[in-house]
Amino acid sequence: MSANTFPAQIEPFKWAEQGFTWSGTLPLSRFVRIAREAVGPIDHQLVSIDCKLSMDAYHRVAWFDGHVETKVPMECQRCLEPVEISLVSDFHIALLDDESLIERLDEDADYIVLAESEALIKGDPDAPALIDLVTLLEDELLLLVPLSPKHDACEHKHRPAEEHAEEKRENPFDVLASLKGKLNS
Repeated sequence: MSANTFPAQIEPFKWAEQGFTWSGTLPLSRFVRIAREAVGPIDHQLVSIDCKLSMDAYHRVAWFDGHVETKVPMECQRCLEPVEISLVSDFHIALLDDESLIERLDEDADYIVLAESEALIKGDPDAPALIDLVTLLEDELLLLVPLSPKHDACEHKHRPAEEHAEEKRENPFDVLASLKGKLNS
């Protein structure tokens, strides 16, 4: 499938019943919040996606499973040069239309309650809950973006101002040592 056939919004429960699957790549530029973190051109950067929707046995919980990965050029916080950061996520997310279903999930399960979908916000409670797949996948990747990206090993080009100040500062006791030497002679 090409990037053009990747659905912008889906009805998770309807698509889960149909067994929706998608594998392919999308340009990193479609993931706007991650693209803002990138330095330099990202024209050729791709996000590899493999995902599927399925229903639980009771047809109350839609499961969104998959794998998403990309590499994002970011600024190293040590040397200020670009560093390519790998973002890889395997996910298993429960999509719920009722908060009471949370009790049926494992304690550490990731979930999203779709009660506040765009349709409900617009005042149409009968409209289907919709989710934006790119936003959902981007959320998974954003959880992996390091607070301080850096190379495994790099040369510090910029040392803190305190280090420079210490090099220029003289030892105040050198003056006392020279006086002591004059008194003893």
